[in-house]
Amino acid sequence: MDFKTDYLFFADMARFNRLYAKGLSKRLSSYGVRPGYLEILFRLWEQDGITQKSLHKGIDVEQATLSNTLKRMERDGLLLRQRNPKDRRQSLIVLTDTGAGLRKLVQTAIDDLQSAVNARLSVTDRRYFRRILKQMNEHLFADQDDATLVLLDEVDETEPVPLMLTDEIER
Repeated sequence: MDFKTDYLFFADMARFNRLYAKGLSKRLSSYGVRPGYLEILFRLWEQDGITQKSLHKGIDVEQATLSNTLKRMERDGLLLRQRNPKDRRQSLIVLTDTGAGLRKLVQTAIDDLQSAVNARLSVTDRRYFRRILKQMNEHLFADQDDATLVLLDEVDETEPVPLMLTDEIER
């Protein structure tokens, strides 16, 4: 394993993420949209008037982060919380006219950024990259559920390796 190459891959991915977010911010800020709002907006454009619990199930953020983002979006006039007429104990997240009207502008901004990102890349390059990135994300997701981590290339085979049961680790 080449530590420098693996580290640089991580650094390259982190840099790509930062630059992509900056590009989105530059294109969306004049509309009052932050990159952190996008997953929520896309979900509400698909299905407006859902509970926060339902919204949370569909996106990959912590509950506290979602709650804070919804507060900012409400402050920015993109959505409202309304009582559910069928169950008054629940609040529904509903787009305002402003939030609903941003769909085409946001899509155009994303398309513009994608054009910049994809410049001089073939369709095959883009498809291959997306497929590999999807596989890597799946591997990372599966790794989150793995209770143990053993670095076999770091284990000295001359020394006995202690056996630890998963239950013991969790205690």
